[in-house]
Amino acid sequence: MCSNGAVIMRRIEDGPAGYDRYERFHTETFDPERVLRLLHESVPDAHYMVELPDGQRLYTEPMDDWNLRLARRVSFDELCAQPVSRVVVVSPDRTEQDFVELVHRIGLNQVSYAIGWTAWLDIAPMGVDKASGLELVRTWLGIDRAHTLVIGDGRNDLGMFAWALEHGGRAVAMAQGPQEVRDAAGETTLSVQDGGVAAVLRAL
Repeated sequence: MCSNGAVIMRRIEDGPAGYDRYERFHTETFDPERVLRLLHESVPDAHYMVELPDGQRLYTEPMDDWNLRLARRVSFDELCAQPVSRVVVVSPDRTEQDFVELVHRIGLNQVSYAIGWTAWLDIAPMGVDKASGLELVRTWLGIDRAHTLVIGDGRNDLGMFAWALEHGGRAVAMAQGPQEVRDAAGETTLSVQDGGVAAVLRAL
């Protein structure tokens, strides 16, 4: 599962040298123009990126910590011109709290969104998040709802935590996550630097 639940990948065959190959099995999209222009009015100096249904990324300005190796730099108007599975907004000079206040002020009520703890905004189609994506995967695989385990460290994991706990599964926050994220999970593990995910998996 990728793009905060908007994209689900499926392994199709074993690849060379032990690597698996994957295909896009399910993709949710939306028209980004209204939300992009609304955001651009408030943060015109931000860096904007979209992910197209085929996985290609388009961006307006370089973005640290994002894979732009096969991406294409475009104008803001071109960024708005076609359906996308994801919108990412990064504003290096703003804080996480600035983004919290921004989304409340402009009212992003036609899409799903999450605010990253490194001060970025991640926007998905309405009703789509990690919980909706995991529910699709769980249903397709026929896994009992109580036999689910999710691990995360950001606000975009809150819906996923609630989904797991509601059905008797486990939700584990990583130690580096914000306090509200750790409070929302049923458990907390070590940080990513200390191997928190591996510690949970070894204890299963």
